[in-house]
Amino acid sequence: MSIFLGIDIGAISVKAAVLGDPDDRPHLGKLAGDRQFTWLAGPAPLLTSRYRRALGDPVGAAEDLVAAVQKHVPDVHWDRILVTGSGAGLLQHRWGLDRVNEFRAIATGVGFLHPQVATIFEMGGETSKFLRVERDPATGQTSIQDYETNGDCAAGTGSFIDQQATRLRYDVEEVGAIACGAPSAARVAGRCSVFAKSDMIHAQQKGFTPPQILRGLCDAVARNYKGSITKGKPVVPPVAFIGGLARNDGVVQALRELFKFDAQQLFVPEAYAWFGAIGAALLCRDPIRQRRAASTILADPALPTAEKNGVTTRPLGLENVLLLRDRVRSYQLPDDGGPVTAYLGVDIGSVSTNLVVVDDAGELMHEIYVRTQGRPIEVVDAGLREIAERFGERIRIAGVGTTGSGRELIGELVGADTITDEITAHKTGAMYVSQRLLGEPVDTIFEIGGQDAKFIAIQDGIVVDFAMNEACAAGTGSFLEEQAERLGVSIKEEFARLALQARHPVRLGERCTVFMEQDVNAWQQRGASKEDLVAGLAYSVALNYLNRVVRGRRIGRVIYFQGGTAYNDAVAAAFAGILGTRIVVPPHNGVIGAIGMALLAREKVLGTGRASTFRGFDLGAVHYTLREFACKACSNQCDMQEFTVEGVKTYWGDKCGDRYRKRSRTQRTPAIPDLMRLRRELLLGSSNGHGASGPRVGVPQAMTFHDRLPFWGALLRELGGAVVLSDETNRKISQDGIDLTVAEPCYPIRVAHGHVQDLLDKGVDWLLLPNILDAEPTPDSVHSHLCPWAQTLPFVVRAVPRLAAASDRILAPTVRFRLDEAEVAEALLPLGRALGATPGQTRRAVARAFAAQRAFRAAVEAAGREALAALERSGEPGILLVGRGYNVHDVAVNLNVAGKLRDLYGINVIPMDCLPLAGEDIRDVNDNMYWISGRRILAAGKLAARHPNLHLIYVTNFKCGPDSYIKQFLGDACGRPFLTLQFDGHSNDAGMLTRCEAYLDSKGMLRWWRTLASA
Repeated sequence: MSIFLGIDIGAISVKAAVLGDPDDRPHLGKLAGDRQFTWLAGPAPLLTSRYRRALGDPVGAAEDLVAAVQKHVPDVHWDRILVTGSGAGLLQHRWGLDRVNEFRAIATGVGFLHPQVATIFEMGGETSKFLRVERDPATGQTSIQDYETNGDCAAGTGSFIDQQATRLRYDVEEVGAIACGAPSAARVAGRCSVFAKSDMIHAQQKGFTPPQILRGLCDAVARNYKGSITKGKPVVPPVAFIGGLARNDGVVQALRELFKFDAQQLFVPEAYAWFGAIGAALLCRDPIRQRRAASTILADPALPTAEKNGVTTRPLGLENVLLLRDRVRSYQLPDDGGPVTAYLGVDIGSVSTNLVVVDDAGELMHEIYVRTQGRPIEVVDAGLREIAERFGERIRIAGVGTTGSGRELIGELVGADTITDEITAHKTGAMYVSQRLLGEPVDTIFEIGGQDAKFIAIQDGIVVDFAMNEACAAGTGSFLEEQAERLGVSIKEEFARLALQARHPVRLGERCTVFMEQDVNAWQQRGASKEDLVAGLAYSVALNYLNRVVRGRRIGRVIYFQGGTAYNDAVAAAFAGILGTRIVVPPHNGVIGAIGMALLAREKVLGTGRASTFRGFDLGAVHYTLREFACKACSNQCDMQEFTVEGVKTYWGDKCGDRYRKRSRTQRTPAIPDLMRLRRELLLGSSNGHGASGPRVGVPQAMTFHDRLPFWGALLRELGGAVVLSDETNRKISQDGIDLTVAEPCYPIRVAHGHVQDLLDKGVDWLLLPNILDAEPTPDSVHSHLCPWAQTLPFVVRAVPRLAAASDRILAPTVRFRLDEAEVAEALLPLGRALGATPGQTRRAVARAFAAQRAFRAAVEAAGREALAALERSGEPGILLVGRGYNVHDVAVNLNVAGKLRDLYGINVIPMDCLPLAGEDIRDVNDNMYWISGRRILAAGKLAARHPNLHLIYVTNFKCGPDSYIKQFLGDACGRPFLTLQFDGHSNDAGMLTRCEAYLDSKGMLRWWRTLASA
């Protein structure tokens, strides 16, 4: 007689399942009689424990469940105990047990009780999962066909709903029924707890009832699950919705509506929360597993303290923190009683709004730091009234500048003279403070606000790199304030004092704000002091920022920590401790952006000589209209407000990017033709073989085809093939590529998978995916390799399960362009044979293909030479766009950076392959540059070094290994700062255009009035 026990330790709850043989039913009945376990109908005797929250002590909860079993069936021999779940390691090491992967356990459990299920949706406390499963009728085994899970974000999990329900004073068990009874839903952000909190506050201010807000939360969770977990994967009914969140009828209803399923197609099983434990118990019966006896379960000692367990870090200290706030004095108005010429700067953020007034000498006269509270107009109006009441007739506002997420809206209302991006504003303010108080220019800015965080790298006064958080507020001011509030600690008066007193700061790591709450609760139950917890939170903010925002970028020597979070000295101490370098906290750190805008307004007014357009201190006198709507560009579905001020439309409420943002425009017009468009026309002109009667050969507009299409187009045309191009990269192609990729390659490779699918959908006879190893040789380069992913693309595509049926249609000749043309022709003979050509025909076709490629390169280089000459004659600046061809020329991958630079700012853009680079010798920079793209990039840098009016923007992508170090050599090649733009598939241009504006401004291309002032 034997029974099997499966234990599932999740983030929130601990569950157990006891499985026996039919003969064990009388013994198990004793256990069921104690109400700790209940019977569950199934093919074998099966008991499940009651749903039990871990409450910070999962091991203790598991011990209680095991003790209950041993109490009622003490004479039963235990063959196996198996653990699963996110906390399985706790029991695995403590009791010497084996663990099983939770995906396998869930699939096994669902297959046992519901063999008809094809798809599993699981939403637990901290994890969400998607599984496509298939049952083998012969063996009865359930296998996993596809799967996905969430990362470090709690959006779409039970904890997310739990936390939001608590904010509205509801128990999580009540949410489902209340949400289902709501007549409509408020729109709530589904991607971040902090953003959701803001939306809930705004919804309450607009009059939405708590039930409507709860329904909005359920809808947001469902939207996020579809957008972040299923990710376009096929969802085949019947679908079993399991996990703790499955008992929430509001989420069940939202999922059915979103996926268009009825109650039979998407159902909640009776054992919705226990499938991990059931699967573990079933897998105990696996005969190949080693058997262990019940005697291995030992009474264990008390949980170790944080200090003994090695999960603390060094105490915080201010030894390496330079606080400059005491070096400034309050402003005194002149005694003459006359008006002071002053400039107003306004920084409107999602959490705080800052206003400053500076005098003609740049001295700060007054600062205001207040909460935005979703009402930017009212807050700015109150700030203006405060300034008017304080100074009255003693000041005359001669210029106004606005920045921040609400800069266009408030800029129109107040009559701003200049509206500028946050990077330029923060850089200007920080540079001004550093030069006046330290005498050494700042080169790195850490800026952490309420819901956003920015990193700015400066070189010789020029912004050369920038990064900001993406749709996650972990590690921002709101995150810190929320955690402090739960601990009963005042963020202003107590937090830093307590944190600096901590002896053993708890190592909390970098976590979503929802998960962090649970970690803090667990450490409280283990006896961690309040001091150690708040110190751990300070470290957590710094780690989140460094790992999620900075992400390995170069950090300079003079680091300024600014933004509202910099008021917290404990966070500054955490940065200093982690980095081992000095951190400077400037005076007025919360309003540095506003100071920068006041200084920029002063510069423009003095440079142009024009009178200010400031409308006065009473915004109530400004007439405007308001329209509200919901943006449906992504799962956030932000509530938008459209303001019309004297016929000009501006927007407020976009959390995701710059979709509704106006761009700063200049009086500059391009002095050269649109080389990107010209090159595109020349590239596509070589592939016009659509009318041929031969086999239809698909050519993807991805990877090397952005450079080599003239060669392949001419070759296929000469061989009698009809060239079929995939569509230009679009949302469907990119999403298909993401869904198809098995591994986690760079974004361009994922996009290439989508182009393959697009061509297969077009019904091509053949698909051309050549295995290109290298490019033509150059005298200064030892090798000319392509990157490994580009080389192996045909083999990677063939390995994709969903593309397996087309693998025999892939033409993948191995080509080494570094060899002479005759050897390339030999390598392409099999391709010609597949298309029905003789060897002679193939050799002639290859010769014409090389001629077409040479003609294309000659044409684009000629256009580039003419453009360089035109810039030389006019003295106009130009931007050299350098990078791999597919990064520079796929406008969907790079968000059309070249087109926006030209159309919005009048910039002269020259792509790298339009430059005459053959004569550039790079061996003094790197004599072993074996990547062909690296060689061209460094050659472009060498050319730019000889032309002061040429500046570089390096377009790359996240996860590109070669680019990660090639850019280190580019600075040596060009001898000046350059901007790096890194793309990773995000569909908004928020970061990209803000970076570009700051870089162009640093290079003097946006503030045209500087030229007037110096003339």
